[in-house]
Amino acid sequence: MKILQVIPYIPAPPTFGGALRVYHLLKHNYKHHDLTVAGYVNEGTVEAMEKDFPGIKNKMHFIHHPKSGSNKRMLQARSLFSKHSNWYRNTYSNEMQTLLNKLTDQTDFDLIQVEFPPLCQFEFRSDAKRIMDAHNVEYDNFYRMYKLEKSLPRKYFYKREYEKFYTEEVELASRQDAVFTTSERDQSIFQGHLPDMPIHVIPNGVDTEFFAPSDQPTEPNTLVFTGMMGYVPNSDGMLYFIESVLPIIQKQIPDVKLYVVGKNPPQSILEKASDNIIVTGFVDDVRPYVHLSDVYIVPLRMGGGTRLKVLEALSMKKPVVTTSIGCEGIDVVHDTHAIITDDAQSFAESVIKLLNDKKESKRLSENGYELIHNHYEWNAIGGKMETAFQTLVDQDRNKTGINKDPYAMNSNKIVQPTE
Repeated sequence: MKILQVIPYIPAPPTFGGALRVYHLLKHNYKHHDLTVAGYVNEGTVEAMEKDFPGIKNKMHFIHHPKSGSNKRMLQARSLFSKHSNWYRNTYSNEMQTLLNKLTDQTDFDLIQVEFPPLCQFEFRSDAKRIMDAHNVEYDNFYRMYKLEKSLPRKYFYKREYEKFYTEEVELASRQDAVFTTSERDQSIFQGHLPDMPIHVIPNGVDTEFFAPSDQPTEPNTLVFTGMMGYVPNSDGMLYFIESVLPIIQKQIPDVKLYVVGKNPPQSILEKASDNIIVTGFVDDVRPYVHLSDVYIVPLRMGGGTRLKVLEALSMKKPVVTTSIGCEGIDVVHDTHAIITDDAQSFAESVIKLLNDKKESKRLSENGYELIHNHYEWNAIGGKMETAFQTLVDQDRNKTGINKDPYAMNSNKIVQPTE
């Protein structure tokens, strides 16, 4: 099939969760279909894309992001006075619309796959089936951030984003022929709004050959967390762990060490750095830090979709202690594949238990490893996407009344998200 895949950034090299999903879905389409790619340049490099996808060098079209280099706080402040969300406003550009017009005029695509809802605002002058790959339910993510935020200005901003993004996300999803979600929970949320829309669960996966176990010795009493630290759910989770959970662990294991690994840590995290709390910032490869750890922690209190970091840790045979939100959308069973707990005291006690009980730690890591290899390899997930593609193209296109104005939104009633 001829597929146009529209992406918000260059995912090569894939160094964070969203980029990993985009990268591997691109990789599947690259191997199995006639692929054209269009997107913005604000992460990754064109050279890395050309190296990893050499067969479509002349079918990759990138333009600079319309707000590249802009002051983030200024853009957020301006969005407060707009009927549209900050993300939505900052995604649209006339240059991108011109590029998409050119591509759809030149090629008769069978499918147009768009990564993340805001990119679905563009007009596609094509009879191709349209798919929105919703990495999260974004409005639900903003709702969780709003509920937990203590800073009043940020709390107000997240509330406004959740309210505006609800309207935008449901409207944009309604224009598609199908929606992909990463979890059954997200599928259920979308189905509540769009009961007649085909919604397919295409879960996140892991490259099990890359994220493989190691025989290298661990550093005693060492914990690790990996993720894009500039992403609010990650920084919030680590701040919560450092302030509320780690002190409990230190009372019993004074020499416990924590590695916080990931790009763009905020000042609130940098200020916590010490001999026992190592904040690395960006690293080329997270695996050495995961290998040296005794326990992988996922103390997230907000977020959406599924966390690739959990899949990676389990694939590397690491015992995982996580909140229920941290492992949302992944078929882990408490006390079988990972320890799942949501309060600071029990989270700390679970970490202490795994640090002290190597037999229990090994049992969990073996079970988690088996789960990943049976259900979460990218090749198997590509097969699920292929089935969804085929189902879609076999159907008659029955969509009518597509709104061609990228800024014309319906006024939908706000529905309270689930907590």
